[in-house]
Amino acid sequence: MYFDVSAMSFASLLIWEKSRQIFRRQDRHKHRQKNCQQTLLFLLLSFALSGCSVNGSGVPVPPSSARPAATQSNSAANSYSPGRPYESRTFITRAGDRRHYLFRLPAGFEQDSCADVIFDFHGAGSTAEREFRYSGFAALADREGIILVHPDANKIYIDPQHRLASYWDNAWEANLRERNYDLNFILELVDTIKAEHCAQDFFATGMSAGGDMVSALACLVDTPFKAFAPVTYRYYNDAECGAAGPRPLLSFHGDADRTVPIEGFGEPMSEVMRRWATHNSCDRQAFTQRISTNVLRYYWRNCAAETEWYLIEGDGHAWLGGGSSAGIERETEELSASELIWDFFKQ
Repeated sequence: MYFDVSAMSFASLLIWEKSRQIFRRQDRHKHRQKNCQQTLLFLLLSFALSGCSVNGSGVPVPPSSARPAATQSNSAANSYSPGRPYESRTFITRAGDRRHYLFRLPAGFEQDSCADVIFDFHGAGSTAEREFRYSGFAALADREGIILVHPDANKIYIDPQHRLASYWDNAWEANLRERNYDLNFILELVDTIKAEHCAQDFFATGMSAGGDMVSALACLVDTPFKAFAPVTYRYYNDAECGAAGPRPLLSFHGDADRTVPIEGFGEPMSEVMRRWATHNSCDRQAFTQRISTNVLRYYWRNCAAETEWYLIEGDGHAWLGGGSSAGIERETEELSASELIWDFFKQ
């Protein structure tokens, strides 16, 4: 093999000379192990020197400190596995009630790190653990550096004779509530998380009856949450919500929902969203945009707070793109509600 030595840089000469030494040694030594060690030494030296350039005097100089553009391959994204498990925690309210929630820090989170926080509320008859698996925020939270909180509504309602007792035993006391039992739990939990970590913005989302709770938090005059995303259920009551400031609100609903029909319970869900648009001082006209073969986006312009919702044609009582969950009707795989929610939250 012929090498034009005169055309080589100083770094290239070092590599070439080292290779000649290795090949000469390989002729003298017949032991496979030593050959492997020498070849490895050559490769390591070649790799180290290849990162250097040569100035006019022939002296190697360090590579530039400029950071290359960040990229992410499809294979890396598809091979994701959760970085941290969630913590199952007990919380004692100021009233002495014992409550339960899941707490999860994103991968790579340090004690002095700061992060946004998403509260994700489960539906009636479900649990915090099932909602964690169903909405599937973990991969997104690791990617974006988000703290996840999944509160649990399950409890024994104080008045077993109440007409909603069996419902409120495993759902959130929000719409039509007669006390602020669950709201106080969440507001106290927010304060606790603020005290324990450098928490930035708080956001609220939830499935079905979890959307009930999201709506209640949006209707508070003084709410710690910045934006809201109820899925398959939301409400607007003038008496409760009218005094609240503008509230960014995103929602989702399937037109084949049998659990919470899109026609609503006395008021169509499209009308509930129109009332939120009015609350947020949007233009009267709603615009539509087809996002995919079976998903329509409805949105308003010139709002004091962004207001929009997604209609999923042919879909039932489900989290758009969500994981499997017993008792949940068919969900479309075309889009991810979790990704759309985070895009809405972070704008």
